[in-house]
Amino acid sequence: MRELSFRIRSLGSAKPLAPAAEELGDWIRHHAGTAADLITWGVEETLRSQGPEVWFPAAGGMWYCDRILAAFPNVSDQLISGEFDIVSADIAADCGIVAKMRKGCWWAVPSPQALHLTDSYFEDEEEASGAVADAVTRVCRVMRDNGAAGHVLLYDDAPDEIDLEHFSGKRFLRYVPDAFLEDVLEVQRDLILSADAVPRLAELADCYTIRQVYVTDPTTEVLAGVCRLFDPEDVFCAGTAPETERETYWKELAGLRVRIREI
Repeated sequence: MRELSFRIRSLGSAKPLAPAAEELGDWIRHHAGTAADLITWGVEETLRSQGPEVWFPAAGGMWYCDRILAAFPNVSDQLISGEFDIVSADIAADCGIVAKMRKGCWWAVPSPQALHLTDSYFEDEEEASGAVADAVTRVCRVMRDNGAAGHVLLYDDAPDEIDLEHFSGKRFLRYVPDAFLEDVLEVQRDLILSADAVPRLAELADCYTIRQVYVTDPTTEVLAGVCRLFDPEDVFCAGTAPETERETYWKELAGLRVRIREI
């Protein structure tokens, strides 16, 4: 019986646990003379676990917000105190390392919404939102100039209208909570959704044009159900690696198979 396998898309990783002192010491010696820090270590460590079974790797994750916020001199304790300038040397260095490790690698980064910034400068909600979205756009441009293939924008709440307007094209892919799938489909044809949200997929497909479907942490039964609605070539497994056992996580995701007769 013929079986279907599915390409894997990384949506980044959880922040890895801090390394043992001996491991970190070896790593620091290896990076002597560079500006590498624990964020650099996390980027390398989480990407290294994404082997060839991950077709679309992604460095970073929601925890990469620490690096992005550090690039904004006008932000302190998530409070905006002035016009946005970008100090991007550390971000560019991270991207250079990733480009050497994995050609064509994407980055998973927090969206403007997920940075949870509070305005104390613009005194206008719309202007502040536009400034934050523009700043993140500029950061993404720096990353692409230094080897990033594209960006998975991570949300933990609803994207606002300004946010949705700023990020367009094939180099951006939004990953929102299931409650806001309709918001994303207003501007994006590729959809990331959880296995729990798959029962809604038929209704969403009736209302919106959906090109490709990325199901996070699916089972074989869930994948079979999606393949009844979409060409299997347009169905992907997706996920965010946990703090530990990341290699095992990706290998297990890549090992999922669906028998043709189950569709």
